[in-house]
Amino acid sequence: MSKEISLFSDYHTKENSLTNHCGLILKLLYEENPTSFEEAISSLTSTNFIINPTFEQQVRKETSIPDLVIEQKSFSIFFETKRTDWFYSDQINRHLDGFKKNVDYNILFLLSNFEIDNPEEKYQKQIEIAKSLDIILVPISFEDFVETLETVDSSDVFKKFLVEFRAYLDRNNYFPSWKYLLEVVNCASTIREVHNQNVFMCPNTGGVYSHRRAKYFGGYKWKNVKFIHEIKAVVVIEKSYENEYLQWNNSNYSESELIQEAKQKISLWDYRREEIKDNGIQVFLLENPHEVNFKKTSKGGLYGNKKYFWDFAKELNASNSAELANEIVKRNLSWK
Repeated sequence: MSKEISLFSDYHTKENSLTNHCGLILKLLYEENPTSFEEAISSLTSTNFIINPTFEQQVRKETSIPDLVIEQKSFSIFFETKRTDWFYSDQINRHLDGFKKNVDYNILFLLSNFEIDNPEEKYQKQIEIAKSLDIILVPISFEDFVETLETVDSSDVFKKFLVEFRAYLDRNNYFPSWKYLLEVVNCASTIREVHNQNVFMCPNTGGVYSHRRAKYFGGYKWKNVKFIHEIKAVVVIEKSYENEYLQWNNSNYSESELIQEAKQKISLWDYRREEIKDNGIQVFLLENPHEVNFKKTSKGGLYGNKKYFWDFAKELNASNSAELANEIVKRNLSWK
């Protein structure tokens, strides 16, 4: 049974509560300022979305020219909200079938915590199907959703609600986790590359050389991380130079710029060029290094070739490597 979006919802599942909160923030914006609602939807869909009434004189119609015409466009906006990126094609298609015909705007948002860049590429087939039905389908992350609402004109009261909404999403980990993640990697034989050239490289063979997307990087040697870097991007050069591509991009640089930089780093060492012939290579392009002494205090060395510190930057309220390094030094942090 359908229910009205409400400030006092009685949903018990996290996903239903999340959907209610997303709907509520849009409802508050629409009731306060329909023009700002228009602006938000236009921005999210990259269209000229107009729903407010228009007032025009002497508009020619099929059989007459009324003195005054007041018209308003119709629209249907569907949201499919998931806590993680797990949308089924069948479910999307059923949503597309559920739209009314002859409506000015039919829009389906897939709202989730997308950990990947450009989620529209993953759903390109469904986007094309929707377009053929005159429906706009847009995958949108919670982060982009909130940031869009933050850009439109609104009252101080709405802005206060929006701050609380962002805090709710952040508290429940609905923003990309990689932005808070520190990866510490055993660099015993390559620490000079990390410290002197701001680069880390490893074979592109999967298995123990698989890496999660992260924002921060620490090169580990002698039970210590000496510098915290930010990961600009990771470029993959496949075996025998068969292909090259961005694994992920945490920066504003273009793909071509980052691939060129990766190749320049590879050219510094002959053995790296030989490694590509055998295995391919992953190139971590690093930037903004800041010195720390982040020591492992327990017995023995690093267990495995890497260690992840989840939500580390969030817990330390750091948004870049300088702030993260400063908190590590100030608190004299170590790890086991």
